[in-house]
Amino acid sequence: MREGLLFERFLSEGRIRGATEAPDIDLDIEHDRREEVLDYVYATWHRSRAAITGTVQHYRAPNALLDAMRALGYPVELAHALSKRVHYSDPADGAEALRAGLAEQFGLALDDARGRTLLALMAGCEGLPRLRSTHVGGFVLSAEPLGECLPVEPTTMGRTIIQFDKDDLDLIGVPKFDFLGLGALSLVRRAFDVIEQRSGARPELYRIPYDDRPTYELIARGDTVGTFQIESRAQIASIVRTRPEVLYDVVVQVALIRPGPIEAGFVSPYTRRRRGQEPVEYIDPCVEPVLKPILQRTQGIPIFQEQAMAIAIALGGYTAAQADALRRTMGHNRKQHLLLAELARLERAIAAEGTPAPVAARVVEYLRSFGSYGFPESHAWSFALIAYATAWLKCHHAPAFYMALLNSWPMGFYSPATLIHDAKRQGVEVRPPCLLTGDWECTVEGGGAGALRIGWRHVRGIGARALERLRAARAAGPFTGIEDVLSRVAPGRGEALALAQAGAFAAWEPDRRRAAWEALRAAGDTLPLAPASHDPHDPRPLGHAEVVALDYATVGISLQGHPMEEVRGRLRAAGALDSRALLRARNGKEVLVGGLVTIRQRPSTAKGTVFLLLEDEHGFINVVVPQRLVEPNTEVVRFATFILVLGRLEREGGVINVVGRRFRELETRPLTHTSRDFR
Repeated sequence: MREGLLFERFLSEGRIRGATEAPDIDLDIEHDRREEVLDYVYATWHRSRAAITGTVQHYRAPNALLDAMRALGYPVELAHALSKRVHYSDPADGAEALRAGLAEQFGLALDDARGRTLLALMAGCEGLPRLRSTHVGGFVLSAEPLGECLPVEPTTMGRTIIQFDKDDLDLIGVPKFDFLGLGALSLVRRAFDVIEQRSGARPELYRIPYDDRPTYELIARGDTVGTFQIESRAQIASIVRTRPEVLYDVVVQVALIRPGPIEAGFVSPYTRRRRGQEPVEYIDPCVEPVLKPILQRTQGIPIFQEQAMAIAIALGGYTAAQADALRRTMGHNRKQHLLLAELARLERAIAAEGTPAPVAARVVEYLRSFGSYGFPESHAWSFALIAYATAWLKCHHAPAFYMALLNSWPMGFYSPATLIHDAKRQGVEVRPPCLLTGDWECTVEGGGAGALRIGWRHVRGIGARALERLRAARAAGPFTGIEDVLSRVAPGRGEALALAQAGAFAAWEPDRRRAAWEALRAAGDTLPLAPASHDPHDPRPLGHAEVVALDYATVGISLQGHPMEEVRGRLRAAGALDSRALLRARNGKEVLVGGLVTIRQRPSTAKGTVFLLLEDEHGFINVVVPQRLVEPNTEVVRFATFILVLGRLEREGGVINVVGRRFRELETRPLTHTSRDFR
């Protein structure tokens, strides 16, 4: 209430008196403790009175194609290759893409009986439910046995699930409580644990200094990789322009980069007004005295659902319950027809209260953006507190921040390799997995600020059982050598080799090839290639580029360097700029850049434009692929690991983009790497 939030957003008079929507109650909890909370709910209410909401997934083009090709006996490899190329479409659109040339490209015949059946099956999947699954945390609780009024069934994981979709429950007025696991809360708790262990003082989420200048400077320069909610490239571009200075700036930022404000064209006006580049306006002078108290903090632009409610109350004479009825139609495309009907009703009410009809129409037009997505200010405050806390940790306790982030992974936008390179750029000392001094999770060790030690669980090829045995054996006493590790843990041959190739035995044998031979012997390998224990073996030392590639293959992280270093000389000779040189390049200049693709995005608000994030040894490069160039360059833009881009540099308010004109796959050493694509 201190921040002007409307309590009716959660519990209004209309909700109590038989409205079709129940109280809106969300509880964000640590992701790692979600199962603990679910078990508590079941134990407290008993399974007969507590059940998780179901959710229905509908067919999209990739799974429609996979299911149809599986049923028709097509090769699995072909089905998977094609499914990746219809990733973003509905089943009927996917069938059309096959007809338009995709099938011909992969040698798939569509003019025979099987091909025609494939197209018919895909088109027939349009709008069909594919499967019913368990909602991530929506619980229905009851004083009476749920089975007496709703269909309930047990799940294979031992839960109890209601067969209705969560949206169906809203329609029939059944209350749902969302217990949602947030990885960021796990991150914060883990970091606080380490800070307390190392300093004796434990930070508290609501007592850290929310006016810390260095933290806001870190946010304002876009140095937010790994933080909560403000780490995407779109968010970084926005915060570099708006330069948040107080916590409410972060609250707005959390809600601003959402489909509703973007599609309504609110982002640029807000940014210009926030930086004092244009005056703040309140739709029309005749309503400014009423709207200014509601919209002043968001530069005269309605961004939050609560602001739409307040406008309905102030200009339309709505009661709080009527304003909440309007709010319930916001934020979901499937409810857009309901929103339009409510807005028409609001427009008549505003005019009836004395506002000129053209102004009433303009007010309602501003609120139309909430049909795509309007974020609640209450949620934005909650997220902003966590976002600031993660930024504060990154600014003042970087080793603990990255340790907690990697131990909470998978979460966020970035791979462990990208996070480690970012940590090193922040001045954090990062050490490889080690079976002598390390642990199964990442740790902070050493004096001063501490160094980040990568945990064993990041070594690829180590099974869950072997990892448990490693943890148990280490708890019983420190390891004394390679043979001691293998005799006490008894990993498989592949697991022993993975540990050696990842450098986890470096405390006893720094050379990874020698460590691999010793590990294989200790694991009982009887292959004739393995030299006998008395037979001297002197393998060639690995080159720098080989070590980097091996790190990516075995851990997904390299502390020895970046794979782009191997090709930098070749690129420099061709006139290519790295990310550091790009900072000094002239706006509008044609530039050649190359890098490892870490993120591919095609947001619905971008009308087909694809955004790539390239990474090199010094940082990141933002690449824009215009819509007209996506299709001609599909194979490179969507599937190449390394990309070379020729394009025009665009600089705006500290944000640098390369608008691509030509795209080629950059030939280099094969790398085990997966980008984060179109999520």
